[in-house]
Amino acid sequence: MDFKTLLKLIMGFVLVVALMCGCGYSTRSLISRDISSIHIPVFENDTFRRGIEFDLTKAVKNEVMSKTNLRIASKDYADTILHGTVKEFKEGIITHGFRDSIVEARVTLFVDITLVDRRTGRTLIDKGGINQAIEYIVRRGETLESASDEGVVDLAETIVNLLAEKW
Repeated sequence: MDFKTLLKLIMGFVLVVALMCGCGYSTRSLISRDISSIHIPVFENDTFRRGIEFDLTKAVKNEVMSKTNLRIASKDYADTILHGTVKEFKEGIITHGFRDSIVEARVTLFVDITLVDRRTGRTLIDKGGINQAIEYIVRRGETLESASDEGVVDLAETIVNLLAEKW
């Protein structure tokens, strides 16, 4: 067997193994089959940053609707209830420029969530300290508000991914 044939054989084998292993993708839902609906009340807000609880609740609902098979339901008809609390909203400066102007800054959001099975009262998930940090550059026209919006969307994605992992 010459070198080229051996190389093709090895490459073919590696390709087959890679395709068989994949990257962990699956077409089945990670969410338990006996859970088909969720109620998401407005998150609590323990910060002085008003309105962020509404933005995060909306983002989590959008993420649930787009990434899961769960149906958003009223409290009385939902299988599960997701409670959340925005615990902290931190602003920090990463880089100062000339005359102490802000060049780059960071926003970090901290959230606690609890997922309860409404039918049994059992707590399925009780997770604190979920956080999302977003950095923004002032010279590019990025603002605290735009960074907060991006952080809320990213945090909602993290929360929904966490829900899927735990089931």
